[in-house]
Amino acid sequence: MIVSTDWLFSQLGNTKIRIVDIRGRVENSEPRYHAEKDAYLKEHIPGAVFVDWTRDIVDLDDPVPVNIAPSGKFKALMENLGISNDTLVIAYDDHNTMFAGRLAWALRYFGHENVKILDGGFKSWKLEGRVVDSEIPTFPKGNFTPQIHTRLRLTADEVESRPPGTLLIDARRPEVFAKGYIPGAVNLPHPTLIDEETGKFHPIPQLKKAFSDVGIDTDNLPEKVMLYCNGGASATVPLTALTLLGKKDANLYDGSWNEWGKDPGRPKGKSES
Repeated sequence: MIVSTDWLFSQLGNTKIRIVDIRGRVENSEPRYHAEKDAYLKEHIPGAVFVDWTRDIVDLDDPVPVNIAPSGKFKALMENLGISNDTLVIAYDDHNTMFAGRLAWALRYFGHENVKILDGGFKSWKLEGRVVDSEIPTFPKGNFTPQIHTRLRLTADEVESRPPGTLLIDARRPEVFAKGYIPGAVNLPHPTLIDEETGKFHPIPQLKKAFSDVGIDTDNLPEKVMLYCNGGASATVPLTALTLLGKKDANLYDGSWNEWGKDPGRPKGKSES
């Protein structure tokens, strides 16, 4: 699921690889979702193309914010970026891999398994003093054929009717979780899985401890694991961590709290403190 900065540096110029810069941020106030295109235009990893996670890979007609784009829109984007069915995609951001993880999940949802996340993202790349540039690359149009894997994208009904014993993980920060959550969810804040200085995932023992600290035994996970956050982005951080720990079939609730929290018909938990 992840590649190192050393490896990516060795592959710069490889035409079979497409590097995607998907930097962004999330605010506590409206408008909440932002893409960091200006940062990309200023400097990026050589050869990287840019994806606006708030517009390019989402369904702008869906009343639920930042839900996954329709297949036709996603296909057109990938092809315009020069991504074909056999292209290896390397995604990076500078925000705990949550946006790179979102793109990786989206690609797998549309049947493209050949995708990796740059461990540490642009943060590590810059800390290590690696080369950057501001040139906007262009590539020949790709040939991308979406093949939707519906099992990867959970609906609200699937979450609510989940079988007994299912592990439901809420990846939001504790103060956000406390304001409202899906009953039965375990709060695993996504920053606990990432080294604050480097932006890289913690080593395996520390990842296991982060899960263990909230009562999740990664050596004895249930068959079904579901994850959510506010908009299906930060939940990809524990999704990736679970993959690194050997659990490769956990699934994401796309609508997440953006959908659940606004639906008066869905049950909700709230901390009393």
